Formats: sequence, structure tokens, C-alpha cells
Amino acid sequence: MNNLTKFGLSGVLSAIFFVFATVVFFIPEARVGLREFFSPPERKILSVASGRIFPDNSGRVVKLFTPKGLVLEIFSLGENQNEQLIDRIELTDKRDAHIQFQGRATNLALKDMDNDQVFEIIAPSYDSSLIPKLNIFRFNKSSNRFEPYIE
Repeated sequence: MNNLTKFGLSGVLSAIFFVFATVVFFIPEARVGLREFFSPPERKILSVASGRIFPDNSGRVVKLFTPKGLVLEIFSLGENQNEQLIDRIELTDKRDAHIQFQGRATNLALKDMDNDQVFEIIAPSYDSSLIPKLNIFRFNKSSNRFEPYIE
């Protein structure tokens, strides 16, 4: 109790704040935890593309940024423009990227790569070393899911 009266309550609170700030500054996990505590996880729409991505009808692709990283959500467009979630793909890379596509910069594109009259999904990204990666997915009718496109 003698130290409390010597430094006062404000001195003790200042010391606690200093220790807390030092821990947050030097430990990245503590920074992330503190940031997540004050800002709840959210989804941010980065881009939307619509087109014939299924053999029998059109669909819509939404590229999202989530706390876990980049995500593609693929919807089927039914009658009356009703959307049904068909697939959700979590990209391995966490950073969004842009490409030059048909004279315009975009971070999500649809293109028929194999001339089967169905568009493939092109979603560029950067890995942790900022090396660009082109993620290309196409619809597999037998599994009813989108799979990486490999020539």
C-alpha cells in the first residue's frame, strides 16, 4: 500500500497502460486480437461478375474479402433471377490483385478458355510474398462444383 500512496493511482494506471501498450506493440497476435475485438469480422464485396458459367444457365460470381482471406461465392441464376449458392471457394492467397482484361483493369473476370461455350472464372490474387497468381476455375458437371482449371 505504501507504493500506491507514493506513486498515486495515476502512476499505477500509467504503468499498467505502458505494459499493455508494449505487449500490443511487440506481439503481432495481440495486435490482431485487439483489432478483432474492436472491429467485428465483416465481409466486403470486391467484385461481381455475371455470365454463362454453367452449361445450362447463367450464374453470378462474387469475390469477397473476409477475415479469413479472399473468397469466391458462386450463385446459379434461376427463373425470376432467384439466386442459389452453388459453391464457395476460399482462395489460398489473402491479397486481392488486378489484371488487364480486354483493355480494362479488373479483379474478377469470366472467359471461355476451352471453347466449350461456358465461361471459366478468373480471380487474380497475391501470395504473402506479393507474387501474383491467376486462379482459374471451371464448372465440373459430374461433381456440380467448380474446380481449378489446369491445361
